[in-house]
Amino acid sequence: MQKRKKYIPLLIRQAGVQQRWKRGELELEEAIDPDHPHHKTNRLRRKCAYDEMYGRGMITIEQRNCAERYAILCEKALGATQNLYAKISLLSVSRNRWEPTQAQHEAYEKLFVIWNGVGKYHIDILNKIIFGNMNAFALSKVLKMHRDFISGQIISSFILLEQTFEKID
Repeated sequence: MQKRKKYIPLLIRQAGVQQRWKRGELELEEAIDPDHPHHKTNRLRRKCAYDEMYGRGMITIEQRNCAERYAILCEKALGATQNLYAKISLLSVSRNRWEPTQAQHEAYEKLFVIWNGVGKYHIDILNKIIFGNMNAFALSKVLKMHRDFISGQIISSFILLEQTFEKID
């Protein structure tokens, strides 16, 4: 018998990311087109480790949303903008020295509360999941602990993150 080739969608072939698709790093998502609100369009997006954890039932939708909010807060604290090609100036106009913007200041205030509420050990785990895109298996290799133990630590980290966001709001 011949091996059947795995089907690769046209969008993947047009973008030229077949290898990443085969490795399972990408997923197709159907969403509303921003230019035409009545039409749906397919989008290509990178899979997140916390989305996979939600899909498996390891974390709740609230915890998944908290992870996304945490990632956005970290981006704001670093001075990220919505415009991909924007030049970021970190110099104050009046004093010609570096000064954080108001959005960065507010983001850091919230991040300090989160870091204190969650704790150093659990923040390390959350950062590896959210920013390093690591799953429980990869974390168990990095931290040299059993995968079942790491799964429990992941669950407790997300619970602490959710509780801390409830205190902030």
